[in-house]
Amino acid sequence: MVDRNQNRDIFINENKLYKTFLKERGIKSFRHLSKMKFGKITSSEMKDLDIIDHIFTVSDSLSKLAHEYYGDTSYWWVIGWFNKKPIDNLYNIGDTVHIPLPLEEVLYYAERENG
Repeated sequence: MVDRNQNRDIFINENKLYKTFLKERGIKSFRHLSKMKFGKITSSEMKDLDIIDHIFTVSDSLSKLAHEYYGDTSYWWVIGWFNKKPIDNLYNIGDTVHIPLPLEEVLYYAERENG
């Protein structure tokens, strides 16, 4: 399975406030991850994908849709990335959510580096 964090930079926060906060809790450090980095899909590549339109309902979530269409909840981020709405709260009841297929091809586009 692809790790959605593999292309993210890791930072250790050196801010005095964090050091105090961590010391009080007996923690040496914790990591901050940079913004997720994704590739881009060209219009010609978009033609190679099958896109299923799903109407967002009350009981939907990105992880539920990922399970339904990909068989794995951990690919929720693929649907969020493709629709440019990375969290459930950005979807309204009745919104059309585009589900790109096949998953392997979509993952290739999402994970490649674009210059």
